[in-house]
Amino acid sequence: MKNLSVIRSFAAVASLVAAFVFVGCSDDSSPVVSDGESVALSSSDAEEVESSSSAKLDEKAASSSSKNVSSSSAEEELSSSSKKEKKSSSSFVEDETNSSSSFENSSSSELVIVVPDPDGSIIVLSSELFGEGLLTNSRLAGDDMRFKGRFSLDMTQDSSGNNVNIQFTSIEYKVIDTENRNVAVNIVYNNVTPTQNDIDLNSINSAGVKVNMKDAGFTACGNYKLMVTVTATDGANNFQATVLIPFEREAAEYCRYAHSSSSVAQTKEIPMTTCEVIVSTNLNPGLDFASCTAVPAPATTADIIFSKTGTRDNPEITATSGNGTQFAQISNGDLLPSDDDYEVNMWPEDMNPDRVPATAYVSDFKYKVLGATLSDMIENFNQIYVAATTAYNKDTGAGFYAFAITDPSQGINGDYTLTIKVYKVE
Repeated sequence: MKNLSVIRSFAAVASLVAAFVFVGCSDDSSPVVSDGESVALSSSDAEEVESSSSAKLDEKAASSSSKNVSSSSAEEELSSSSKKEKKSSSSFVEDETNSSSSFENSSSSELVIVVPDPDGSIIVLSSELFGEGLLTNSRLAGDDMRFKGRFSLDMTQDSSGNNVNIQFTSIEYKVIDTENRNVAVNIVYNNVTPTQNDIDLNSINSAGVKVNMKDAGFTACGNYKLMVTVTATDGANNFQATVLIPFEREAAEYCRYAHSSSSVAQTKEIPMTTCEVIVSTNLNPGLDFASCTAVPAPATTADIIFSKTGTRDNPEITATSGNGTQFAQISNGDLLPSDDDYEVNMWPEDMNPDRVPATAYVSDFKYKVLGATLSDMIENFNQIYVAATTAYNKDTGAGFYAFAITDPSQGINGDYTLTIKVYKVE
């Protein structure tokens, strides 16, 4: 009997140790991934969670020496209660940095890392920072990736009643790749903390965050995420919100010159200058692109000759050439990367602010097929066209021009006076 008692005592101790190891190991240190909830974690609540977990552990170990709990049932219990789980601010940051599995297993609609706090968070996210709002968050402006969304503070959480203690304390940014590795690119932003004001990622008067897609830190194209971590305090507790904003570095735009052989040189951009000239369909209908001058009627040998067509009620303009120059409308919107569909008042040099000095390149004006005639130029008033003379050289850009009607003015008898903006290679 004495030996049996010793064996039972030893079994109880073993059961206690096993329960401790199981619960300790199953406490997933990865951040909880959720949809549509803001991050709220209170560092003062961490001790309550740890003491509560220890009490439950002792209770289970003492009352159940004969029960066998399978790991799958334990995982279901942990999963069903994950919405109520709290973690300290420090452990959350450490886990975020070291654990990649929690990111890899999240779907595109579950990109917000959330540690919910039942007592409520003082950090509030706008709709662009969770759920489906993340999928349309980023946008490309020139070569800069810009981001939307606001972080604000719930001032009702200040128990003092005067809100003096509530404020954002820090905001940090990282770019990570699909394997959650840090990408060493330069992230441009305004330092706005500490503050009680909303933090607006897009506004130049607030955070104004942007990442240049031509940054040398990018070694490949594809999908990336901007990781934004915001911390705040109510004077007694610290809170943290972390958001992952997806964006794409497009291969058609930023990796189109990548080749397996380093001996293949990249295409050199050919800059263009601009000039303006005024022509008229009755007096000076011709235009010489190289000198940027109008050619008086009949202008039979001009690069381009503008003629009135159509009817009295619906006058139009057609363009032909007197020396074999051919024309086409630009078709950027139909060709990759399809986000540079320029038009009148949306010029390449204005839409690409990273170019210093501001200029346009021959490659900005894409086209499909050249032809001898342009028609309906009044109807297509915002269209940009290209022209290639018989001396066009693809290597140097000589003989290649882009042009557009910027100010058509109708006169009597259906004639027009036209202001033409011309792009040419020096």
